[in-house]
Amino acid sequence: KSTGDHSSALSYYQRALALYEELGNRSGVAYIIGKIGGMHDMAGDYPAALTQYRQALSIHEELGERDGLADITSCILSTYVKMGSDAEAQQLLAAMDGMHIDSPRVRIERELQRSTLQERSGDLNGSAASLRHALNEALEHGLRSQAATTHKALRDLALKQNNLAGYVEQNNEFTRITEEINGKDTATKLAMQAKQREIDAERKETEKHMAVLHSTLPKHIADRVARGEVVNDSFDNAAVLFLDVVGFTTHSSALEAPAVVQLLQGIFTTFDGICAKHSVMKIKTIGDSYMAVSFPNESVSSEQRAANTARAMIASSFTWPSGKAVQFRIGLHSGPVVAGVLGNERLQYDVWGDTVNVASRMESSSEPGRIHVSKSFANALAPLELERGGAKGAGVRYRGEVEIKGKGTMKTFWLE
Repeated sequence: KSTGDHSSALSYYQRALALYEELGNRSGVAYIIGKIGGMHDMAGDYPAALTQYRQALSIHEELGERDGLADITSCILSTYVKMGSDAEAQQLLAAMDGMHIDSPRVRIERELQRSTLQERSGDLNGSAASLRHALNEALEHGLRSQAATTHKALRDLALKQNNLAGYVEQNNEFTRITEEINGKDTATKLAMQAKQREIDAERKETEKHMAVLHSTLPKHIADRVARGEVVNDSFDNAAVLFLDVVGFTTHSSALEAPAVVQLLQGIFTTFDGICAKHSVMKIKTIGDSYMAVSFPNESVSSEQRAANTARAMIASSFTWPSGKAVQFRIGLHSGPVVAGVLGNERLQYDVWGDTVNVASRMESSSEPGRIHVSKSFANALAPLELERGGAKGAGVRYRGEVEIKGKGTMKTFWLE
């Protein structure tokens, strides 16, 4: 309101009104309705202002709130005077004279309106007397803004009375008080502007921090870090996926660096989209290797989502600049994992545990264009006697016993 943005002020008042109504706070409702009336008054929409004022007045009367009643009556009086409805204003002024008014501001406003009505009727001496009464009230209670307003009214009245000395005296006081108020207002505004700059700087720093977090961490993990949470998760069962580009070293050695980066960018961006589609989280890329994890959720099993992801990845079509098709090999395993955010400067959400190691071994012992899975993973997809040839309905086929580094011989399967 103080900045002149009446539209925004009115919008905030409407929100406040809705809150007070929801809380059942009738006194608050009356207060805000009065403020809304004031906004219409400032905009020159006096009929709308009077409608709001009368509604507020009715609630104050109902609640027996003497101060609110006096304040709104004063607002209505002021609006009548602005509209030139002097008869209605005189009637309301007489009613206010019979009120017990505690607020000096309301008493001063009453005298200012009385002065205006007296001046309009030609009673300049009576108008001056009302203004002096208002001025004494303002000075007694240290109401400098009201004092300045009253000095200005006395100055203008002195001019109409051809009282040059009175004009100069009142103008000097009006100017002095106004300059003091403006100086104080300026200092307040400067302090507010400095505080706003501080708030803006803090907000920008927070936004910068969040942008860095979101660029390095999954959004829901970044949000947890931003709240100051130490991210240290454990899962009883998650499906881990590793993918490798077959023959990457050989093919990339014949290419310029920009071409290699562009190719990997296209591949991994596609895989990011596939992971998002199947609710699988990308963990990281290392060179030409891609790691993702399917954490438990309530809809589809971790293994099924990881299997869907792996099939979509293996079916992706990319070509080397030579024209040869890019091939991938994938490994999958499921089991317990631990996950958390590591690092200080370069944060990373990582996953570790024996399940991760076995998934990596499944990938390294896979074949081009194939998805190699452990028995525990395959069994989660098709809990049958997998050793007898797999479960065709689940797309699982028994591979046989494979020597896995660090694990010995393991029965493994192809996901088709």
